[in-house]
Order: sequence, then C-alpha cells, then structure tokens
Amino acid sequence: MLRLLILASFLSTPVFAGTPIVVDSGDRQTAVVELYTSEGCSSCPRADRWLEKLVTTPQQDLDLLALAFHVDYWDYLGWKDRFSNADYTRRQRVLGANNQQRTIYTPEFFVNGKEARGSANILNKIQQTNQQPASITLRLTVSRDQSELVVAVQAPSELDNGEPIHHRYLVYENKLSTDVKRGENSGKVLHHEQVVRYMSPAQSLRTENQHRIAIDPAWQAENVGVAVLVTSVGAHRYLQAVHTPVASLLEVQ
Repeated sequence: MLRLLILASFLSTPVFAGTPIVVDSGDRQTAVVELYTSEGCSSCPRADRWLEKLVTTPQQDLDLLALAFHVDYWDYLGWKDRFSNADYTRRQRVLGANNQQRTIYTPEFFVNGKEARGSANILNKIQQTNQQPASITLRLTVSRDQSELVVAVQAPSELDNGEPIHHRYLVYENKLSTDVKRGENSGKVLHHEQVVRYMSPAQSLRTENQHRIAIDPAWQAENVGVAVLVTSVGAHRYLQAVHTPVASLLEVQ
C-alpha cells in the first residue's frame, strides 16, 4: 500500500522540462521599442494593435524587442488596468525627462529610449538602430529551479571602456485580452501583446550575472518570454537587448 501511495504521489506531481535555453545577442544592435499604454485610455487600443503587427515582422527584416508597459495614472479615471504598475509610470517619467519632455502621455512610443511619434518614424528608428554594430555582446541562459526561473547573463570582461552599465530582467506575455467594463474603453474587448509582467530593479552589469524570478501561476506558459536590457546608468544610452520565449521551461510535461 505504501509503495502504491508513493507511486500515486509521484504521478500526480507536475513534471517540467529542464533543458536550459541559451540565446546570444547579434552582431548588430537590437532595437528596443517601448509602448506606454493603458486600458483606460481611448487612444491606446489603436497603438496596441499596431504593436501587435510590428512584433510579427520577421527578425531578418526588423530585429527588435517590443515591450508594452501599462502605466497606472489612468487607473483613477473609471477603469483599473490589471497590468498597470507604478514602476512602469516611473520608468516613463525617466525616459520623458531624458527626452526633455514637459509631460508624458499615452500612447507613447520610445525606440532605444528616444521618443518616436508616428509609425514611419518608429520604423525608421528601428532600422537605424539595426544598422549599428553592437557595442556589447550578451549570452542569455534561462533555466528553471522549482517555482523560479533562473536567468543568467554573460557579458565581456571589459565593459564599454569602464563606463558604469546597468541591466534589467523582464518577463513579457502575449495573447492577453480584457473585457473592459468601465472608463473610456467601456464595452470593448482589448487585446495585448508583449505586455511587461515583471521588471527587475536596475543592476550593475558584470561579466557573470544571475537573477531569479518567481513564476506567476497566472502566466500562460506558451505566451511568455524573458528579456534582458542593457543600458547606461539612467537609460540615456541603450547598448543591447536579448530575449527568448520560455514555454519549454514552463509547460507541464
């Protein structure tokens, strides 16, 4: 009986794939496209739809990391965005100050930290970024340890002539939707791609770096990715980004 109980317990325990994922950044710079958006903003769904089309562009045509940051300053105007985060609002304010903006707004796009208005301008900035040789190379390794993702980043021993460099770890999720009940988008079903679900504090980049991220049970495994973004201190200069889907580490086998 005891052996049967042990066997039953083993069979009822979820088993996850354990092969680490390893991704290298390219020789050219990956463009980082940041959209600051909100489910409470009536102008945002159109920008969300455009971002959805952008991320389906083949990498050989446009090499980019898209990140949709849902801000919280619309949450008090009739509808609380379940993806909003005050940290994302603070990040937008930093980028706005770097661009000498008097105010921030939604929807607002940045490409490698530079404000970009209009689809043609955004595409042009992505293409210009992709033409630049990468100033730093990165190797991203993602593995799983129980209920955590373990993210490791290897960087060169000599980092950008000794300039202090920061990096952040991010988790993004695709194919999300919300049936909005109130506010400016009341009655609409909004669809979202590349939604930032986790952002670490900025950390100094060293030759060997590691970070642990608690897995949120609400994440849909097949739609989740992990990214690392490397910038100068204060995000005035973007150096490189690398990202990968992580479904194989999250899905139950």
